[in-house]
Amino acid sequence: MKGLFITFEGGEGVGKTTQMKKCTSLLEKEGRDVLMTREPGGTEIGEEIRKILLNSAYHTLLQSKTELLLYLAARAQHYYEKIEPALKKGKIVLCDRFMDATAAYQGYARQLGLDFTEEMNRWVLNGAAPHCTFFLYTDIRSGLDRESAQNRLSMESEDFHACVLQGYFELARRHPERIMPLDIRGKGIDEVNAMIMTQLRRFL
Repeated sequence: MKGLFITFEGGEGVGKTTQMKKCTSLLEKEGRDVLMTREPGGTEIGEEIRKILLNSAYHTLLQSKTELLLYLAARAQHYYEKIEPALKKGKIVLCDRFMDATAAYQGYARQLGLDFTEEMNRWVLNGAAPHCTFFLYTDIRSGLDRESAQNRLSMESEDFHACVLQGYFELARRHPERIMPLDIRGKGIDEVNAMIMTQLRRFL
């Protein structure tokens, strides 16, 4: 792969999308060829799956294993249709959530098994992974208060979201060479962005 694959992870309301957009704007001003995308979604098929996964009407209906398989299906379509071709063209791909979200939410918080979920991710992606993952975190209550989107996942309990955060920290412990935890508590958008861009430039 000639390109660079960067993902943005974290719980609800940590500003992943905002930071990704700011990074994209800065990189494009430098003349970089950037693809900005998201999960679940990123492709026509993936966006249809996203509608199911985030539909608040399915809050108590969607089974955990169904949820996991839908995320993996959307990821397979996304990676092979959009991300891999962009990387082969030498683009910088910035993605709002990816494989670690599934491991933290479904593997850890839903208790489907972190090892199992990571293995499923490896199978879906043929062993591919981001070059770097920025894991943004804050205290649970602040994140939920800042989350504007009301969807099936934001409706989960505070305990569930605390468990998701624990899952992310466990993933960071397992993959220190790739996952970079960034404590955003008490920091403004520009300050967080400066932290991210400093680390991102090391890969460029």
